[in-house]
Amino acid sequence: MMLQVFEILFALCAVISSLFFVFVHLGWRRMFHRLPGSSSSSSVSIIIAAHNAAESLPTLLNALRLQSYPKDRMQIVIVDDRSTDRTTEVILDHSDGLPIESIRIDSTPDGISPKKWALHLGIQHAKHDIMLLTDADCIPQIEWVAAMLRTFDRANDVVLGLAPLDALHGCASRYAAFESRRTMALMTGAAGWRLPYMACGRSWGFMREAYDRSGGLEPVFSHLGGDDDLLLQQLVLSGACVGVCMEAGSRVHSSAPASWKALYHQKLRHYRVSGSYRGRASVLLAVFVITESLTPVFGILLALLLSGPAFLIPLLVLLWKFWYDTGFLLAPLRWMKGETARMRLALLEGFHIFFAGLVGLISFIKQPHW
Repeated sequence: MMLQVFEILFALCAVISSLFFVFVHLGWRRMFHRLPGSSSSSSVSIIIAAHNAAESLPTLLNALRLQSYPKDRMQIVIVDDRSTDRTTEVILDHSDGLPIESIRIDSTPDGISPKKWALHLGIQHAKHDIMLLTDADCIPQIEWVAAMLRTFDRANDVVLGLAPLDALHGCASRYAAFESRRTMALMTGAAGWRLPYMACGRSWGFMREAYDRSGGLEPVFSHLGGDDDLLLQQLVLSGACVGVCMEAGSRVHSSAPASWKALYHQKLRHYRVSGSYRGRASVLLAVFVITESLTPVFGILLALLLSGPAFLIPLLVLLWKFWYDTGFLLAPLRWMKGETARMRLALLEGFHIFFAGLVGLISFIKQPHW
């Protein structure tokens, strides 16, 4: 009897979680085939929170200098957030040819997430109605600003950009690069069905009117992470229309964490915030995460209950499922220049479920710190 129950639960969770990958694939196609907007003439404020970013800022500022969009329609607001390195000097040394305005923060009010406070001040300082956000360690492609603004011109209040991580040396970095592209695919697929649930802080933006109408960052000041996801959900709940920038030359790149320790601490913050998600999309996401996590659990339990060579059957079914599911990610992975070898993708998907499940459980027990 127990064996039959596990077989039913294994099959049910496997089917439901696989259907979600079909949902993501179709949503990605819906978003990808939307026609690009016309040339934009809007002005834009680009907001960057920089904490001890002396090493990375020159590369970002050079990438902004190379943007195809006219500099006289740009305002670059850099919030120097309690930096103790040469960040202040680097901003001054690399500001030639760029409309940079710098804000210095020496302390953060009690009970407020440091990055949210930095972004809050940067948004208050912004002059223009359209605001784009990126991070100090990012490298936007040459069409990033222009393409994001063209996406706003398609009657969107919020625009999500794609920001895959680039793998360095080592298994942790390669996994992080895969996981970032997988996340971008899920983010875009959900938005394609008008169920946006997350944004990537490395590349997104919004209209000032939509931001003010949503209440801004103040309602989520106390959350350590989620300055992108939680704010997006507020924007959606207040009626904002969300689009995704899918044009060539619009991606934002940055390096993946080089060690498992760095990746663990990063994901600890991210998964902790997911417990505060709201809206219809969060229910759908919860069903997916639960069924995806339980599928290997029931598969392993079946393998333990079966005797003889039959114990291999649920394990082979699991491997085939991972191979099958990642096939629906091939289009976005190719577009984002990621891993496309099916067997490696299957192994990465299996490891992701284990790693995300473990860190997710820890995140609700251990309070993360910056």
